[in-house]
Amino acid sequence: MGLAALVVAIIGLMMAVLAWWRAGGKQDIEIAREKLTEEIRQLRAAQRELSEVFLFAIEEAYEESRETLQQTAEGMRHLKNEAIDGLGQELERITEQLRGLQRRLEDDLKSARNTTLATAQGLQRSLRRRVRRVQARGSLLYAKGAAMLAVRWARKKEFLRAEKRLDEATALLALARETLRADHAYDEQFEDVKRALAEATGAVRGQEQDVPQRIEHVLTETDKLLGALETEERQAADKKAA
Repeated sequence: MGLAALVVAIIGLMMAVLAWWRAGGKQDIEIAREKLTEEIRQLRAAQRELSEVFLFAIEEAYEESRETLQQTAEGMRHLKNEAIDGLGQELERITEQLRGLQRRLEDDLKSARNTTLATAQGLQRSLRRRVRRVQARGSLLYAKGAAMLAVRWARKKEFLRAEKRLDEATALLALARETLRADHAYDEQFEDVKRALAEATGAVRGQEQDVPQRIEHVLTETDKLLGALETEERQAADKKAA
């Protein structure tokens, strides 16, 4: 295309645009702009509404965690009142960690509306995992208490009473595992305690000579699991405080 033809084409395009503008093009642009502005406004309103829904769900999850912590703390007070020798220090430590988790929960809840949804959801999930683990520890401490009483009865040759306590410990172990649900970090240790309980229960039913030793093995495996959960919570609390 020659230079003259190009100039003519550009002039023709400019004339066409000018004619379109005079024929209402300016009005069309204004209408399109207003439509776009309205769509943006509606999108922002929908986004705010969705954010409120998510925040409400997060706050509900925090409330559930708060209730769980309160129930666990109450359970530890009841267990302390039973005055089972050997549980005192563990009860004190879990009680202190429960208080720390309650403070962490309140702090996170206050900041939830001042952070992004992704951050708020991440904090809530992390805290919920810690709450479930400390709740599971509460059930395991009850299980340990039942096993300790089973040892006493076994040494007195009161095998039916010992078996009843071991059945309680087995049920409490299952409750602790169900509390963790999809949290599989401690599966192997749970299986070790479960296996030890099954062996001890079988020994009690058979009234074998080594029943007290079998139940002591239950306590050993339970202590390993309790120790792992306690250490994990202490590290999580230290990390948050740093």
